[in-house]
Amino acid sequence: MNKINKLSKGNNIIFLNSKRCFYNFDGIYSKLEKCVMIKYPHKKQQPFEGNTLYNKYITTNTNTNTNNKNGNNKSSNKKLYLCSLLSIGLVGYIYFNWYEKKKKVTGFLKEMKEISDELFDNLDNIVLFVLDKNKLNEEKKKIEHIKNEIQKLNIKNLNYLYTYNEHTKDYSCFLYKGRRRRNITEDELVNEPIKDIVQPFFTPVSENYEQINQGNNTDKYPIYVTHDTFEKEIIEDSKNNKILVVLFEDTCFLCFLYKPFINTLHKLFKENNIKLKIKKYNIEKNDYAPNMIVSRGTPTFLLYHNGKGNKLAEYKPNDIINKIDEIIESPKNMKEQMLEKVELIHERMHLFGYLTMWMTESKMIENMLIKRHIKDLSPKKSDDENIYNDILTSLIEEDIHRNDLIEESLDYSKEKIKEAEKGCFVAAMMMANELIDEEKKKV
Repeated sequence: MNKINKLSKGNNIIFLNSKRCFYNFDGIYSKLEKCVMIKYPHKKQQPFEGNTLYNKYITTNTNTNTNNKNGNNKSSNKKLYLCSLLSIGLVGYIYFNWYEKKKKVTGFLKEMKEISDELFDNLDNIVLFVLDKNKLNEEKKKIEHIKNEIQKLNIKNLNYLYTYNEHTKDYSCFLYKGRRRRNITEDELVNEPIKDIVQPFFTPVSENYEQINQGNNTDKYPIYVTHDTFEKEIIEDSKNNKILVVLFEDTCFLCFLYKPFINTLHKLFKENNIKLKIKKYNIEKNDYAPNMIVSRGTPTFLLYHNGKGNKLAEYKPNDIINKIDEIIESPKNMKEQMLEKVELIHERMHLFGYLTMWMTESKMIENMLIKRHIKDLSPKKSDDENIYNDILTSLIEEDIHRNDLIEESLDYSKEKIKEAEKGCFVAAMMMANELIDEEKKKV
């Protein structure tokens, strides 16, 4: 009984059809065989066949069960395999139909690129379609029509781009050239030929070279390059000289601050025979010229040499001076002079802010005096809020039309500040006198 109990460990009972536990039965019958030999030693020793019989029985039953299981498994595997094939085929068929339909709808987009910040920053002459993903089938014919009509005009170097916007009511088409942008409306497409819209827009815009450089002392100030003179002034000239092209805009505040500093650098290079020319290019009034590096931000510095150009990553004054020092390998005292001029930019900004503040205060007092005398004048809440911005804009516009060096600019700002202080003091005295007179009348 103790020997049989050893077949069970805990509650896990071992059954005959458990193939993993045959060694347990084999051990039991080996022990029984020894017991028989001890009890009947006079009998002829014969092999104990109990173990063999049970082994045959177990093996037969086990093989039968195993074969049945294998048969069932094979049948199940076949069914599973067939189901898998059918499922894969069905999914493939559905996907193929979906892909073919999508291909018919979106196939026309393959000839265009989806817009990205990188593409937009480095491309010019852009035709951009703004689409709704859910309406591609409806918009396809219209877009293909517009594109075909534009291609008939044979405008060089056009770039067709697209983007998605689900909030748009209908597709839109935008044209970009230089810093200019135009939206083609649906009404225009109905009422005007595409040729009359697109061709004038992509005609390059250029300033008049003689007019903008009239009276410009080129020994003191840089030359202004235009779209039409870019090839001659930059590409051809750079084959014999290194040229630093400064891209700027009239409405750029940093460009406004840098302007007299750039002029001063030009004069320094001339006086010290530095082999680096500085030239200016207004991208707000001139489209990007052929062979010109496209840049959306200002101020930007382009270095041209041997007819080829590179856009410098630097735009901060100190960084630009360090880069220029690498390019020209300037003497030590030359770099020190340039860095001294950089410090004057900060003073220019400080004085300009001071001037704007005084002029704003003076204007606000003047407005108060006017309102006291003109009772019917309806007050505008936004007046005081807009005064500062209006004065700032007017001062920048005035400065744009003046060519000076950084020291001259500082002297001019100081004189303007004195005038603004006097004006503010006079306006304040007038206001004070009126208030005193009113108090006297009350008494």
